[in-house]
Amino acid sequence: LAAGARGIAVDPRRSGTARRCDLWLPIRPGTDAALALGMARAIIEEGWYDTDFVEAYTLGFDELRAAVAHCTPAWTEARTGVPASLMLEAARRYALDKPSILDWGVSLEQNPNCLQTVRAVAVLRGLTGNLDIPGGDVFGAELIGAYPVLRQALPSEAQALRLGAERFKLLGGFRAFMPSAHIPTLFGAMRTGQPYPVRALMLFGNNPLATVADSQAVLESLKALELLVVADHFLTPTAALADYVLPAAMWPEMDGVIELPLVAPRAVFAHRKLVQTGQCRQIEAMLDDLAVRLGLPGAGEPLHDIFDARLRPAGASFAELADGGMVMPPPTYRRFAEKGFRTPTRKVELFSKGLARLGYDPLPSYAPPPESPEASPETAREYPLILTTGARRSEYFHSDGRQIAYLRARRPDPLAELGPATAAARGVVDGDWVRVKSPRGEVRMRARVTPDILEGVASLDHGWWFPERGPGNFGELESAANVLTSAGPPYDPAFGSYQLRGLLCEVEKE
Repeated sequence: LAAGARGIAVDPRRSGTARRCDLWLPIRPGTDAALALGMARAIIEEGWYDTDFVEAYTLGFDELRAAVAHCTPAWTEARTGVPASLMLEAARRYALDKPSILDWGVSLEQNPNCLQTVRAVAVLRGLTGNLDIPGGDVFGAELIGAYPVLRQALPSEAQALRLGAERFKLLGGFRAFMPSAHIPTLFGAMRTGQPYPVRALMLFGNNPLATVADSQAVLESLKALELLVVADHFLTPTAALADYVLPAAMWPEMDGVIELPLVAPRAVFAHRKLVQTGQCRQIEAMLDDLAVRLGLPGAGEPLHDIFDARLRPAGASFAELADGGMVMPPPTYRRFAEKGFRTPTRKVELFSKGLARLGYDPLPSYAPPPESPEASPETAREYPLILTTGARRSEYFHSDGRQIAYLRARRPDPLAELGPATAAARGVVDGDWVRVKSPRGEVRMRARVTPDILEGVASLDHGWWFPERGPGNFGELESAANVLTSAGPPYDPAFGSYQLRGLLCEVEKE
């Protein structure tokens, strides 16, 4: 941006980045798929797409064109709240002012239409040919091998027990990139014993009591366990409930292999352990010791041997990089012209045959958030504001940092951001303490009245607790935004994600 790039920010909040952008599209939380589909239609119908790239390197253009035909500017504005003129300007600039980069944050994925929302945004790259070109969205270099997750070593009977795998195939099934259990189903099994009892849980650097949806249900789940083990740097609210707390290593106390940037690596270097503090240990070492005691295959392999195996494609070893070396080959572009893309058809699949084979919609689509003015008007009468959570503050990282006095002095209170008209209608002025309520509960926050948020939206800081009060009285449910969120269905059919954005709430002055 400082060098002259023109930014477009899609966000209900005018963040620090958005304030530096040419265009701010204040979108209604949870409607990103509608905006992306409207942009796709505009790019196609206005002829702004890259004709040569689409013809040579994409599959399903005609099917996509038919699927977005109804996503007119008026349709898009009605669902997103973004003025049609702004949407069209953003689409034109992205498509024609090439090269362009399109990036998104986790908010797009925190809804029950996760897969199709991300696909709706991603197809814009394919329509405009902004893939693997200088200044566009590059794929990076295959510098190192993937981390060995050993999923092939898991017995088939154990794989069959992975919660949610059969239903959410891209989360826990055989096509999953890194198979995982479905979190709401996991916590439900802790509470109810269904579909089978979960009696023990190990957490590494994770504070679910403050960071997972439906905090009250999470608390009940953790209390129902027979054994809870937490490895962390500080005594968090979750760690305070644990039977055992293990001291986890921080960055200066561990070895590692780092790829930069993480999404499209262009360089790799070694991070070397510098100090040893007390009994702090690297999490990989804890897991390996446990695997040795359980007699698991592959256990006991030295961590540096794993690093060396991963670094083999880069032609280096951990020891060679540990003294400050870095592998950073010169960039290459348009590799798809020779190799194609990493899909079954070797093309950008606007129409995904792979998803069709798995039983999912092969074309991106929009579905309104299940709890929203559009989908649940009766609930909206009692809770007329749209809730978004997860606002980031530079002082904190998720639930971490509140115990550090210097940072806490800079940002002492949990904030609920409201637009001036929204606050005035409720008799709220900047600095008031307010109660934010949803169908699941209420929390206490300090109001921040700002023009840098879409009217009708309440944006809440997340991850709040009060370490100064001491264990057993951390106030972890007092101002935790996740008291208001839901981990219930409907879930995204492929990934099992649920609604953390675009929910409904009301704000009242204390």
